[in-house]
Amino acid sequence: MRVGSPLSLGAHVSAGTSSIGISRSGGAPGTPGACITPPPAPTARQLVILGGFRVDDGHARRLERHARHLGFHDLRSLLQARCDTGHSIPALAQELGVSHWTMTKALATLGIVLPPRPQRLALQRRHHAEQQITRRVVQLGFHDLHAYLTDRVLHRQWPQAAVAAELGTHLVRVRDLIGQAGVRRAGPTARQRAVAQRARQVQAAVWQAPRAARVADLGFPDLAAYLECRVGQGWSIRRIRAELAVSRSWLAAEMVRLGYRQ
Repeated sequence: MRVGSPLSLGAHVSAGTSSIGISRSGGAPGTPGACITPPPAPTARQLVILGGFRVDDGHARRLERHARHLGFHDLRSLLQARCDTGHSIPALAQELGVSHWTMTKALATLGIVLPPRPQRLALQRRHHAEQQITRRVVQLGFHDLHAYLTDRVLHRQWPQAAVAAELGTHLVRVRDLIGQAGVRRAGPTARQRAVAQRARQVQAAVWQAPRAARVADLGFPDLAAYLECRVGQGWSIRRIRAELAVSRSWLAAEMVRLGYRQ
């Protein structure tokens, strides 16, 4: 009868022992020969990372350097400042030299929240207008807006309307720029005083005609004759005002001008 081999009988040979339990090192497990070849020492397979980590393909480091070059503490402060002034994602990507996808990913990674679309569009329009004003100031030969406003408003005493026309913007915007730049006049200019004086003269002439007509209707040649009569009759200022339909300040000024004491 043919005896089969251990393999044909279903015996199993492991990497460390034979099918009958004999160690490959020369003895059965538990015998002194089994300790001749000690097993390898276990290796540590645990990776401990403290403080978190971020996969960086080089874009983040380059953007951080660019932000510090522009005077910002880090990339987050740069992007937040740009978004607060209405910069769009394409404009940010163009300024930093990256793709739109990279810029969108950077905003999401840093947790920067963009303003709502209507507010963002308004900020973008304002930013565009500021850029136009800055370019116009440089074209006129000034290094910044403060120097331009100091020359036009303080030295040349231009009215704000003339400044707005030269910059191609609105009068309200010019007033905001003057306030932001801290340019303040000590008082009205000579031109403004002259314009105000002419306006007062025109207004006085307009008001004088109906008042003179009222005095004539009452039978007096002029205001001086009227006041001489009414003051002599003991009329109060309130009664004279009611008859002439004039303001108290105007009547008081005219009485002082004609030599009547209050």
